[in-house]
Amino acid sequence: MFYDDETTADALQADHEAQWDADLIQAEMEAAARRLAAHGKAGFCTHQSAVGCIPEPVYEEQIGLKPGQLRCTSGCNTVFESDEAWEAASAAPESNPVPRTGHRGTTPLRRSDDAAQNGGA
Repeated sequence: MFYDDETTADALQADHEAQWDADLIQAEMEAAARRLAAHGKAGFCTHQSAVGCIPEPVYEEQIGLKPGQLRCTSGCNTVFESDEAWEAASAAPESNPVPRTGHRGTTPLRRSDDAAQNGGA
């Protein structure tokens, strides 16, 4: 988009700088992905997913959690005392390597076919 007081060279320079910024951001994201992949391949948890405490648990991994706690579902089942603690661990999992010991993901307490048999949704 050009403005009356803007030259084509100014607009092209701004567009080029914006593209350069996007390229740098993409390169940073790719480096982070490679770092996480290498950490996971070495057998360590990357803490990239978690479940929190709710009054009526939906997943087995939520059982036993206290309000404010989260349990890692990326393979280590570590319990974090707060969102901030989990976010710090997920941002830099190699700063405190935790071996991946369990399955990744969540285990529903109630399957969808159980709900249909019991008349629920």
